Amino acid sequence: HISNLNSNNNNILNSNNISSNNISSNHISNLNSNNNNILNSNNISSNNISNSKKNRENSGVFDNSDGPVKSLNYINNGQNADIKNFNLVNTNEKNSNVSINGNNIKSVNDFSNINSSNNRNIVDNTGSTSYTHCEINPAMILGICASVIPFPDHNQSPRNTYQSAMGKQAMGIFSTNYLHRMDTLSNILYYPQQPLVPNKSMDYLKFNSLPAGQNAIVAIACYSGYNQEDSVIMNQSSIDRGLFRSFFYRTYTDQESSRPGLIEEFGKPVRGEVARMKNLNYSKIDKDGLITEGTQVLGDDVLIGKIKKMTVNNDPELSLIDGSTAMRSTETGIVDKVILTTRDGYKFVKVKVRSNRIPQMGDKFASRHGQKGTIGITLKQEDMPFTAEGIVPDIIINPHAIPSRMTIGHLIECLCGKVGALKGEKGNGTPFNQKVTVESVSNELFKLGYNKRGFEVFYNGFTGRKLEAQLFFGPTFYQRLKHMVDDKIHARARGPVQILTRQPVEGRSRDGGLRFGEMERDCIISHGCSLFLKERLFEVSDKYEIAVCRLCGFMTTTCNCGGETVKIDVPYAFKLLVQELNAMNINLNFEVEE
Repeated sequence: HISNLNSNNNNILNSNNISSNNISSNHISNLNSNNNNILNSNNISSNNISNSKKNRENSGVFDNSDGPVKSLNYINNGQNADIKNFNLVNTNEKNSNVSINGNNIKSVNDFSNINSSNNRNIVDNTGSTSYTHCEINPAMILGICASVIPFPDHNQSPRNTYQSAMGKQAMGIFSTNYLHRMDTLSNILYYPQQPLVPNKSMDYLKFNSLPAGQNAIVAIACYSGYNQEDSVIMNQSSIDRGLFRSFFYRTYTDQESSRPGLIEEFGKPVRGEVARMKNLNYSKIDKDGLITEGTQVLGDDVLIGKIKKMTVNNDPELSLIDGSTAMRSTETGIVDKVILTTRDGYKFVKVKVRSNRIPQMGDKFASRHGQKGTIGITLKQEDMPFTAEGIVPDIIINPHAIPSRMTIGHLIECLCGKVGALKGEKGNGTPFNQKVTVESVSNELFKLGYNKRGFEVFYNGFTGRKLEAQLFFGPTFYQRLKHMVDDKIHARARGPVQILTRQPVEGRSRDGGLRFGEMERDCIISHGCSLFLKERLFEVSDKYEIAVCRLCGFMTTTCNCGGETVKIDVPYAFKLLVQELNAMNINLNFEVEE
């Protein structure tokens, strides 16, 4: 670690020449210079650092021992460097000039990790006057997910945190070669759009090239009660025209194998010849066990046929067992791609199934400001409110979503999007931008002949009468999230139970029951619904009939007195409890009424 490096002459430390096992150039601190002491950290070459830098636009530096490294501007001798043309707005310029003490150098970037930042005095707002480093731009304190939020400095911090998580769940085009990939799960938006209000980080991170959302026309209003509690009203006519439609891909895989006593091969099982065949549809696969591309498949259709050849005791009747792979029972689709190859000498197959996902009630959407909601109802265009110009919103969100959450960035984005749509240009949602303010955007909107704050007169779609209040209205970038009601809807009347407790199994994929928990039980008790409580916790759960001796009160499995027996209904879990207590030499006597 180099520290307190001083020089009165023209000493230049060029990190290109640092290649020692004991020196990590990102641990250089307290670098002072009276003349031309230059730390050029752009080209770090050290055994402790992984550095990849071709140019300023494509650089990545990682400290192998301490984690990621961030870039800071070096300030000469505690004084602000005279930095020209060097900030987040134009970092793509290849000839950015930086002047320190009258000497022009190419760069004053320094890389800092967790350890070295403790030895550096980075500019903040504490009022100190002596600093060693400063941020290149305030937006660089944010991570990737947070930096692509427009106007995050106008939102409450939890909302930015929510969007940082939901931004990873938004549908778009995750890769340009998605047609050739065989991902286990993927969602592709039909018509992704660039947002009307991007920011500079989106340009550098290429989020504008592969966006994940669409510019929806959004109104904030209480229009019927179907958008309360974070639900939204969506225009069914817009959905019919393709708004937020998406593809859903799922890939199924299987492989042949061979080991002593068992050989697995692809093929079409034949009933009567193959044992343990499931209650599935085998008609859509060919003799080789594979399905043809373009075939429409439903739940429980077999996609990959496989036969397991058992060689136990040379018994031909038990030698063939079904091992086929079928569609999930809750899904439908079209076979998009089938790949057959070999792995370690055995055949290996992947089948990709494609389905269309049209937005419907229960699907989840969110703006880029943590304002998430599910569709509460879809209304046709003629039933939606409309402006004097005849514009109909795509989405109506509830006004109660704004005051307590204080997502002012959502409102500013709407105003900027409105100005951008009218002027035919994009807005600028870069955080900490002093030029874009509510007043400046409002004045632009007023010059275009609209209300300064984005309100417009609306007419009721059901009655045709003018609404008493004006509505906040404009384009806002919305994301369709991967949480769809088709993947979550679940109901059951009967189904499998656990072997031990004989209560319904858990989970949608296993056709399990719906959990009726402690709090649900307490609600029913407080409501006084005793018969309903008995039904939920007993009748449709683990009702079990046991025989009890009237004379001794034991279950007849442990009774030898020869008394009269009577059958009673108890929960199966209670029967297990009785048996476990019996094992501890504790007996429970049943008193049966006459």
